[in-house]
Amino acid sequence: MKTLSSIFLVLLVLAGCSRSPVDNKTSASDYIAKVDGSYIMEKDLKKQFKALPDFMKAIYNNTEGVKKLTDELVKKELIYLEAKKQGLDKSPAYKEKLEEFQKLSLISMLLTKEIEDKVGVTDEEVKKYYDTHPDEFSTDRARASHILVKTKEEADSLLKRIRAGEDFAAIAKKNSIDKGSASKGGDLGFFGRGQMVPEFEKAVFSMKKGAVSDPVKTQFGYHIIKLTDLKKGQKIGYDKVKDDLSKRLLREKRRAAFDSYIEKLKGSYSVEIKDDRLKDIKLAD
Repeated sequence: MKTLSSIFLVLLVLAGCSRSPVDNKTSASDYIAKVDGSYIMEKDLKKQFKALPDFMKAIYNNTEGVKKLTDELVKKELIYLEAKKQGLDKSPAYKEKLEEFQKLSLISMLLTKEIEDKVGVTDEEVKKYYDTHPDEFSTDRARASHILVKTKEEADSLLKRIRAGEDFAAIAKKNSIDKGSASKGGDLGFFGRGQMVPEFEKAVFSMKKGAVSDPVKTQFGYHIIKLTDLKKGQKIGYDKVKDDLSKRLLREKRRAAFDSYIEKLKGSYSVEIKDDRLKDIKLAD
């Protein structure tokens, strides 16, 4: 038995799909449903099915599902017609939403045309990256401790004390702003590659056991890292990482292409940002 929540979910999904052009000719004989003068055609049903998430497709891809999905399209049409009857399509809120939808649609179309359709990765590129970055695909595991502070000046001062012989764990407990690890003397336990932010990981896996790093800057602040243990692993087979690596390289390549495209556009349009105004804006109370 279908619950109200599942019905509402389907309606939300369908409402998020673009509304299919409805054939309003009175002679339309091949329609599958009719709501007042609006016809729902087989092509409309298939279009909406295609737009459903995969888990919903599994539910509706059968004879009973066809009937249920048709019912949902009828409900969608009823709600749409009632909204127009109430004049909601004339409201300022609707016009604002419509303008935003049009803007987002054009942005999506342009990015598809200029980035997605033009930028891809080949099997050769993926294999070359795998072969030239062997460390990224090893099962190495490291254990490290760190002290995280906000400024480089503070990191330099603490590092000087550590190299003068003060206890790393004691300094971490008192000074690290990462309270989760500070209580354990900065200990992060064991972790593998890909589990830490890139700058932190690069530093850790380039260190020797027992070494203490210079300050390492990440998005969180400045880290002083001590490598306490390192377990060397084996290289993961190419077939196991190929798909994920291909997706990652594609994301990175498209991100780079996007950044380059934005810089190109900045050369074609005037852009002004009032930084002095931005610092006084509070997005939430």
